[in-house]
Amino acid sequence: MKTLPIIIFTLTLTLLVGCQTNLDWTPLDDTNADAKQLDEARKACRIDIKLAGIDRAEEERDEKLGQSSTNQAKMAVKDDYEALRRQVYREIDACMRKQGYKR
Repeated sequence: MKTLPIIIFTLTLTLLVGCQTNLDWTPLDDTNADAKQLDEARKACRIDIKLAGIDRAEEERDEKLGQSSTNQAKMAVKDDYEALRRQVYREIDACMRKQGYKR
């Protein structure tokens, strides 16, 4: 019975993260974004690579959660993952801002 809440949490988090991987960007001056320039900015910031890294970290988190025997250990694993995820999104936002885009 303990696995059911973990499965539900994992599925919910996966759906939330999956929805966030399609980041919508607009130029800082709120004009229409040129698709080619936006694609170049995404490549310069290596967004796809960074989002793939988050996916790998999520898989590692899931493995560690399965291996954790105490709630404290599970919370530490979740906190580490969330800190990593927030850091990656901060890096993406900072780089894209330098390229002239915002979310």
